[in-house]
Amino acid sequence: MKSHLLALALFLAGPAWAEDPATMTLTGRGEVAATPDMATLSLGVVTQGQSAAAALGQNSAQLTRVFEALAAAGVAAEDMQTTRFSIDPLWSGRGHDSGDPAEIAGYAVTNSLSIAVRDLDRLGAVLDAVTGAGANEFGGLRFGLAEPGPVEEEARRAAGADAQARAALYADAAGVEILGIRSIAEGGGGGAPAPRSERMAVAAMPVPVAEGQVNVSAQVSITYEIGQ
Repeated sequence: MKSHLLALALFLAGPAWAEDPATMTLTGRGEVAATPDMATLSLGVVTQGQSAAAALGQNSAQLTRVFEALAAAGVAAEDMQTTRFSIDPLWSGRGHDSGDPAEIAGYAVTNSLSIAVRDLDRLGAVLDAVTGAGANEFGGLRFGLAEPGPVEEEARRAAGADAQARAALYADAAGVEILGIRSIAEGGGGGAPAPRSERMAVAAMPVPVAEGQVNVSAQVSITYEIGQ
């Protein structure tokens, strides 16, 4: 009986070494600059007509010429994708002045594309070609990497090294010892920010383009076990 009571007391007390050790969590960041090797264009055709059919017919004709210009510039069919198609009424302004109900005065058709240009040496020529063919909407230009994996891995390694360096610094400053790693969690990262959307007319003239560099970033949070 006494042995059972002793065993129960030991179980309730629990061993001192079972307590969780103290922890600290550090976040490391890494960023790698790379020269882009591709670009993504957002462009399209906007047309107007008194009827939806007229606006659509004009839009289709212009967009067909844009597709032909892209193919002639060396853009593959799989690198072109429709991102938006809309037919919107154009309302007259009579309702604001006379009190009469506004009426539909015509229609606007918008057909937008996303285009991947994998030969940056031809980017300026592609912009020239699509403008001359009838593209009159430009929604943005973003440079990137066709194979971002190796650069992303380099950024992750830099983020891990940054977290370890921070951990060693804080442990030394606090007079504690790093016993091990409790957990590792990857944070957000990515390439250069996407351009803001805007509509503008592009003049039919040679287009100079500067691709610069893209920054690929990574973030990691590491929780360390620490002790005296």
